[in-house]
Amino acid sequence: MYRKVFLVIFAATMLLAGRVVFRQASNFRQAEGYFAAHNWKLAIRQYDTAMHFYVPFSPFTERAAGRLWQIGRMFEAQGRPDWALIAYSSIRSSFYGVRSFYTPGRRWIERCDNKIAALDTQMLIKEGAIRPEEAAGERRKYMAIFRDDRAPSVFWSVAAEAGFCGWVVSAIATALYGFEKTGRPRGKKALYGAVSFLVFIAVWAASLLLA
Repeated sequence: MYRKVFLVIFAATMLLAGRVVFRQASNFRQAEGYFAAHNWKLAIRQYDTAMHFYVPFSPFTERAAGRLWQIGRMFEAQGRPDWALIAYSSIRSSFYGVRSFYTPGRRWIERCDNKIAALDTQMLIKEGAIRPEEAAGERRKYMAIFRDDRAPSVFWSVAAEAGFCGWVVSAIATALYGFEKTGRPRGKKALYGAVSFLVFIAVWAASLLLA
């Protein structure tokens, strides 16, 4: 019984992952078209969208981050820090937007934190909001904020994953073995399946709220 359930879940997971990677590749290709046409606004948007279709080990995530970094460096060289900030912030927010019990792209996030802190400080000096001698202190403030990690609880994130898998397995097992061919419930099997389903879905919902 469990082997069949596992195979069903594995197949469903692979299909879902394949669909996500397909969507990510599609958005990346659109972004590349905008990049080639120098349409930076739409290129940034599509690279950002591609990164949000995150699948571990997908090459398109790294390539999209690299392109956004390239765009940010280009705008820096042109003396347009506002647009550079948009590109760097897209990398940072995209990785934070897809984290669960771990945060992907930490190397990119650290690089972007330094860039954003430096560029924001430069803009404040240019606007006259702070004096040049205050730049170092301002950058330290930014970095302190960035390093205040508010990641979800690992325990509750894992519990949410376990709850999700549990209610999916319970639902599939109950559908396959909890009923006769006529549709009549099979006594204890149907009861255990229903109870398991309710318990796991409660754990999943509670864990999402507490994570």
